[in-house]
Amino acid sequence: MTTTIERPPGLDLDYSIEDFIPSADRDSQYFYRAIEDTMLELATQVPGGRVLDVAGGTGKQAMRIAERGCYAVGAEASAEMIGVGRWIMPKSRARMARSIAEQLPFRDGSFDRVICQGSLDHFADPHAFMREAARVVKPDGRVVIALANFESVSCRIGRLVDRTKRALRRPRPAWRLYWQVPEDHNVKSDLPFVRSLGGDPLELERLWGISLFWLVPAYGKLLNALPEAAAQRLWRGLDAIGRRRPQDADMIISVWKRRG
Repeated sequence: MTTTIERPPGLDLDYSIEDFIPSADRDSQYFYRAIEDTMLELATQVPGGRVLDVAGGTGKQAMRIAERGCYAVGAEASAEMIGVGRWIMPKSRARMARSIAEQLPFRDGSFDRVICQGSLDHFADPHAFMREAARVVKPDGRVVIALANFESVSCRIGRLVDRTKRALRRPRPAWRLYWQVPEDHNVKSDLPFVRSLGGDPLELERLWGISLFWLVPAYGKLLNALPEAAAQRLWRGLDAIGRRRPQDADMIISVWKRRG
């Protein structure tokens, strides 16, 4: 099912289009690309499989999954965000359903993969969502979660620098402090929180990190100043460390399977 919207939905498009276009800084470009490509690969492991992307915003990732030949469904609470996605990509084969994460309108065992990228810490009840994900995924399916780590080495550096600046009475940044949990998040996501998500229905199969030093100003400036090939090598080298040390990484990827 596709829907063509002839005029832009009535909301702040600059905000919504950010779902498609990350910051121009290299650390953010590499970071978001790595997360989205990782989630895409994990979502499409079953050829022609059925994939549910929960809280996927404008449906960008669901659309990419559909392009891989999967039956892709995006579940999103915001009708306006769904409208933005359909306005930008009206011909996508991805389906979109308006739904909250804690009460998914799908039958038991409907999907080969259920994914949630960077949204679970916004949910009113993350564990209720995980129970729903376990319900709608097939017995041999997988639930894949990507969550920002607010105890990353980047966040710890940010807090240390901030404490030093305050002690020296130096000005702090005018924008939101990236190491602080935003007001629209309902939990502080870090490695212990991620490990707690499975509850009774799901068990952790594997877990790793993505990226180091994201948003640390000096690191971002260095990446921007280097030639592209050198910047890529530096980012990949640090990312390799983050993969082995998810407690320090900027993003934590976890893959879950149904118990029993």
